[in-house]
Amino acid sequence: MNLDKDDIKKYLPHREPFLFVDEILDFRNEESIKAKVTFDENSFFFKGHFPNRPIVPGVIIVESMAQVGGILIYKSFEDSLLGKDPALIGIDNVKFKSPTFPNETLTIEAFLVRKKLNIFKISAKAFKNDKLIAEADITATALAN
Repeated sequence: MNLDKDDIKKYLPHREPFLFVDEILDFRNEESIKAKVTFDENSFFFKGHFPNRPIVPGVIIVESMAQVGGILIYKSFEDSLLGKDPALIGIDNVKFKSPTFPNETLTIEAFLVRKKLNIFKISAKAFKNDKLIAEADITATALAN
């Protein structure tokens, strides 16, 4: 299953310049998701991080993983969640193993570890050329408007 940027916008309220997920490559309902994220050299954060050697900020990579996890949650449980706002409530066990530079593409995989009521625990990993470069455990919920 492939979803493009327009399809992704159905499941996330994020919009440019803060929507980082470009394409969904694989989706397994209530289990896992795989996505592609490319950080264009003109992205707003490169102007200050760092002017002479731009590097994708770690928080942007974690946000990208959270967005991919959000799509997994909202697509898996869309009947009860669509229209509710996502809320990040925890990030644990974050590790960065390698930097990411302008125009590089990451493949992000996220797995639903647990769902209890409206609390979701996601395990996410980011890969560059099949090499693990970041990982995090993400806890999120969906809030009624």
